[in-house]
Amino acid sequence: MTNLLQEWKFQFQGYSRNILLFFCFNFVWNLGLGMFGLVYNLYVKSLGYEQTTVGSIVGMTSLAAAIILIPAGIMNDRFGPKRVITFGLVFTIVALTVRSLFEVEAGMLVSSFFGGMALAVVSATILPFMANNSTPQQRVHLFSFNMALVMIANVVGIALGGLLCDFFQFIIGLEEIISLRFTLLLGVVFAALGIIPVALFEKSDQEIQPRREPLNWKHSWRSHKSSLQVIGIFCVLGLLSAIGGGMIVPYLNVYFEDRFEASKSAIGIVVALGQGATAIAFLIGPMIVKRFGEVKSVVYLQLCSIPFLLLTAFSANFYLSSGGYLFRQALMNAANPFYNSVKMSYVDRSLRGLASSSGEAVFNLGWFLAAPISTGLVFRHGPYYGYAYAFCITAVVYVVISYFFYFFFGKNRFKPVEESQ
Repeated sequence: MTNLLQEWKFQFQGYSRNILLFFCFNFVWNLGLGMFGLVYNLYVKSLGYEQTTVGSIVGMTSLAAAIILIPAGIMNDRFGPKRVITFGLVFTIVALTVRSLFEVEAGMLVSSFFGGMALAVVSATILPFMANNSTPQQRVHLFSFNMALVMIANVVGIALGGLLCDFFQFIIGLEEIISLRFTLLLGVVFAALGIIPVALFEKSDQEIQPRREPLNWKHSWRSHKSSLQVIGIFCVLGLLSAIGGGMIVPYLNVYFEDRFEASKSAIGIVVALGQGATAIAFLIGPMIVKRFGEVKSVVYLQLCSIPFLLLTAFSANFYLSSGGYLFRQALMNAANPFYNSVKMSYVDRSLRGLASSSGEAVFNLGWFLAAPISTGLVFRHGPYYGYAYAFCITAVVYVVISYFFYFFFGKNRFKPVEESQ
């Protein structure tokens, strides 16, 4: 334990000013978004709308993200992350404020669409920003800590959002809709605080001297053929991963209710424990990389998660199934920082925005494609075999991803950009 703390202390001492400011931004930003995300669906239902309206709003947000992500990544590569993050932040704050005030369905859908675009612009800059402001030796710890920080901020935001709703309604005595709206606006205020550390970011080379020449894909292919090949490989792997995850992840809470008739409080405890286990896994993950390396760590963790995935799929006992869920959640998610570190290491600095945004775009596409398959299986085969089939498909997809990831990056078919330079 002492060695682990010493290792993290050493890492923090080596982080640049931009990275430390980024941690401040990401915490308040995700805290505010966590509050908003928890309360907004409740706000829509309190206005008298059906669940289908909530689904339409989520769909509009995902569609907007899929449309804008790749252009946002290209903007990041041309103009620099500080400008792009600031642009996305301002428009996100405006969109969230409008969403908190609108009660007409058409207005909520339109504001959700533009809000989804603005959020995607911010998210497309995060990975390249961290990669550009760190060394290859720092990235595993950096990406791991950032994911743990995001998870903690979300948990705090969700808990705070629930408490504030009850405080305004039952202690202050406000109407339900008004209490939800006040909480939404407070979430927007917390998110808006992220503008302060972003304004203090030091300018990158792209901000000092932005690229003015038109985008030339032929020239990019000749100059960065290897990087573009890597981006293509990660798009295919990311699409497979999103399809596999999209088969089960959005429906895990429904799964526990359908199969075991678990109470909402029990489901909430299991999901919260899963988030806690994942945060711990993120912080311990760099020790695994130190022993096995980034590529092997991704493969080992993904493969180790599969037995627990199958335990969840076929168990008829709530506690065994919950235990399988916790270990699967921790092991599979613990590989994400290493996965992202490998991606950023093998892609040229000038294309990291494109690499990040294309990955998020295929993620949204994968979840969109997986949703009807998973729900169709449960509808056709019932809550036991339907979920079992969905979980088994996910297990097969994860095995395929692990094989191809090791095939491309564990056999030295590509070289990290910094190493080749």
